[in-house]
Amino acid sequence: MVYILPLLCFVIPLIAGVVLVRAGRGVVVAVLVVVLAGLLAWTIWRGQLATGMDGLGYAIMAMLMWAPGILGLLVGSAVGWGQLRKGQRG
Repeated sequence: MVYILPLLCFVIPLIAGVVLVRAGRGVVVAVLVVVLAGLLAWTIWRGQLATGMDGLGYAIMAMLMWAPGILGLLVGSAVGWGQLRKGQRG
């Protein structure tokens, strides 16, 4: 489960980023990145307020769910943008 959750949280936004950018919906990708960054910041903030092992749970959630999601969206949008540029040149 430790490997599957971050992989899914990376691959699903990766595919969504490629599809959205190729469809011309780059603004949606930007909004999703901002939302995920807000969730990441909120999770880290809540982890700082919690004591003991509860705070560790928030940190793990931030690093295994939100960070791969942001990275997946950014990499997917870059791949989609590259495919669009390649199609315009060809």
